[in-house]
Amino acid sequence: MREFESALATAMDAGVAPGTADADALVERHRAVFSAYFPLSREMQVVLGRLFVADPGYAAHYDGIRAGLAEWFRRSIEAEARRHGIDPESAVWR
Repeated sequence: MREFESALATAMDAGVAPGTADADALVERHRAVFSAYFPLSREMQVVLGRLFVADPGYAAHYDGIRAGLAEWFRRSIEAEARRHGIDPESAVWR
């Protein structure tokens, strides 16, 4: 997970924009990492992305790695979800 989080920070620092192929690859990598513990649908990932920003503990964790990382990652998750036909505004845990 540390290796993955470092890759997120590196991508954000490099100016990788949410919705690009590089950001999408990181979002897919995140799903793969979490799917080792439980199946993580794209909708569930969107809900997690919201938590990464809204929950103070998650936000502190991601923003502790790099200021603004929680929001960047949430936007990246949502952009990738849209590409797969998921509306982030209506996504639920399923």
